[in-house]
Amino acid sequence: MVKFSLQELFDIEKKHNLWDFKLFEYPVWIHCREPLLDTGMYVEKKVAYPTLFKISKSFLQTMKFLFTQNRYEKVYFLMERAEVLEIYNQDKTDKKILFLNQEQDRVFDCDFISSDFFNLLRFISRKVSYLIFYKKYKKVISFLDNTGIIDMEPFIKTAFGDAFFLNFLSLILSKKNKKYYTGCVVPIGEKFVNTLNSYEVQHGVIRKKHIGYVHIPKPKNTLILYSKLYETILRENGFYGEIIIDNFKKNFFEQKTDREFYIVIYTQPTIVMQKGIDDFFKKYNPDDVYIQKHPKDYFEYNIDKKYFVNKTIPSEVKYPIIYTSTIVENFAIYDRDIYIYDVKYDDLDNELEVFINGSNSKVIVRDSLDEIYQLIKEQK
Repeated sequence: MVKFSLQELFDIEKKHNLWDFKLFEYPVWIHCREPLLDTGMYVEKKVAYPTLFKISKSFLQTMKFLFTQNRYEKVYFLMERAEVLEIYNQDKTDKKILFLNQEQDRVFDCDFISSDFFNLLRFISRKVSYLIFYKKYKKVISFLDNTGIIDMEPFIKTAFGDAFFLNFLSLILSKKNKKYYTGCVVPIGEKFVNTLNSYEVQHGVIRKKHIGYVHIPKPKNTLILYSKLYETILRENGFYGEIIIDNFKKNFFEQKTDREFYIVIYTQPTIVMQKGIDDFFKKYNPDDVYIQKHPKDYFEYNIDKKYFVNKTIPSEVKYPIIYTSTIVENFAIYDRDIYIYDVKYDDLDNELEVFINGSNSKVIVRDSLDEIYQLIKEQK
C-alpha cells in the first residue's frame, strides 16, 4: 500500500474529489484516511467473539429497548473506558440508558446493555453490503486504483458495511431522543449525516494531524470536547462542525481514592514498547512497577497478572512512564512530572506540545526503560 504525508493526502483528496464517493450519503473515504497516512500508528481492533449466551442476552435487552426507547431522553453508545464513561455517570437525568462496547478490562459495574448484538449485525453488514452494492463498490475500487491508491478493498468493504448498518440504525432508532456515542455501535461516518440525532464524544487527545477531524467535510452533528484547548486546535485545522465543551474528564480525575502506585507504565500497541516492558520485567523483576495496558494492547506479556492495573488517575501514581498517549495529558493537567519512554516517534516534540499545553509539567525523555527506572530510583 502506498503511504502519503498529511499534506499529500489532502492534495489527493481535493484533486480527485474523494469525499464525493458516498453510500446513503455516507462518505466512504473516511475509512481510508488513517491506513494511508505515513505517520502515526494504525492498529486494528482485535475482535473478541462473545459467547452465544452473551449475544442472546444482548439480543433480548436490545429488543426490549427498541420497544421502549421513546421513554428515554438520552441514549449512550460508549466504549468501556473509565474517563469516557464519566459523561454518562455525571448525567443527572434518570431517563438515560447505556449501550457498552466492552474492552479488555472491566471498568464499569452499573447497569448497561452490551453492544454484542448490534456488533453482530454490524459484522454481518460489513461482510455482505459490498455484494449488495457490488457495482458501486467496483466503481470506487477501480477509480482509486487508477489514481494510484491501491489495496483499499478491505477498507471500502468496511465503509460500505458501516454505511448500510448506519442506514439500518436510522430505521429502527427513534429520532426523538439524543444519541451520545464514541467507539460503540455508531459508525464513524455518522458525523457527516447525523441520521440519529447524535453527539460525538471525545475519547482521546485530538492532535493537529488527527486524521479523523482535520480537513474533513463539515460535520452535521455535534462534537463534545472535554477541554477548550481542542476547540482551538480543531478550528485552526479546518473543522467547521458544532462544538460543546464538557469537563467530564477533569471531574473523573478529582474523585477520591486510597490506591497508591510507585511506578506505572502505560502501554501503547507498538511492539518495541511491548517487548521492552517484557524484557525490563525479566531483567529487574521489580515489585514496585505496575502496568496499565492500552485497550488495543493484545501483547502476551510474560508478567504476573498482579502487576496489571486499570482505571488509574494521576493522584494514585507517583511516577508515570508513558509513550505518547492521552495519559500524558492526564498528568499534565495537574503539573506532574512525566517520564517518556521514547521509541523514536517521528513527531515527538509536536505531540508533547499538544499534551502539555499550558502545563508546568517537567517532561523527561529517555531511550529505554532501564534509564528511566534508574533515574527514578536515584530520586528515592
